[in-house]
Amino acid sequence: MGCSIKTLIALGIVSLSAACSSTPPPEDPVLIADPPAGGATGLSASAANTELQRAIAYIKNEKFDEAKKHLELALSEKSDHAEANYYMGVTNEMLGDKKAAETFYAKAIELDATLIDAATNLAALYLDEPSRPDQAIAVVKKALEKAPDDPGLNQNLGFAYGLKKDYANAAKAYDAAVAKGDSADLRFAYGALLFEANDMAKAAEQLKKALDGAKENVPMVVTIGRMLGKAGAYADCVRAFDIALKSKTEPEWLVRRGTCKHELSDEPGARQDFEAATKADPKFAAAFYYLGMSYSLDLKKYKLNAVNALEQAAKLGEGTEIGKNAKDKLKEIKKQKP
Repeated sequence: MGCSIKTLIALGIVSLSAACSSTPPPEDPVLIADPPAGGATGLSASAANTELQRAIAYIKNEKFDEAKKHLELALSEKSDHAEANYYMGVTNEMLGDKKAAETFYAKAIELDATLIDAATNLAALYLDEPSRPDQAIAVVKKALEKAPDDPGLNQNLGFAYGLKKDYANAAKAYDAAVAKGDSADLRFAYGALLFEANDMAKAAEQLKKALDGAKENVPMVVTIGRMLGKAGAYADCVRAFDIALKSKTEPEWLVRRGTCKHELSDEPGARQDFEAATKADPKFAAAFYYLGMSYSLDLKKYKLNAVNALEQAAKLGEGTEIGKNAKDKLKEIKKQKP
């Protein structure tokens, strides 16, 4: 299993360097922190805390099977140890037992309502497929009473409301999240919500901010570029695909950048992208279709080019919408007088 940033890092359990360490722990890990403060007292509590700290050392090194053994010992000493229940939830989630993880997170919250990470994790599990947004909302709202400014909780609340298509409450939650923890991921999630709500102007605003912070994340940049194109933010669509195409030549990205250049009335630039796409993948029907459409804008000068490109698109796209559109455009061109 590789480094799990979501559970181990973003939720405040360990540092990035610790979580990504490949150095195996010793057989009996050295304690790495003082025992958690709280209601644990007596010999059983001391033993539980010792086992908990050993478990945390294994979690940091992604040795979850070993961590689970020590957490079981901790809970056998003190079953109502809130932190041990929480980390048992983390361990079970990382081992793929989401049902058990839910049980332990819920128990941790019951024992200590201030364990915000437990609430965040539990809500995230409720938002996995099949989603249970109402349960997530209930957990998050209760946790927000203790930590109203927590970005993760507010983001989960926004996502949950989005699943219910309650876009007004979702937007309020995302606004609260970005006010306290701005990031490219958060702006992207907010933009995606607004995009789904068909609020394209506001979606583009958030997606532009996401693009500014996501330049090393090519998959995200490409998705943002596609969404910006559909939202009518054509200049930023071009900017997104400029970034993506620096990593590799992808025919679809060239076509999408070309369509955004077309919308900006940069037809030479658009045609250059479409031509580049046909060379990058000579079997990509969409590239030939858009190239033919571009040439068809000036049939007096480029009629033969348009016909050739559209015929190739029709051939390559036989049985598809692109192929049908190419054939329809060819019929239209051929009906026109020389």
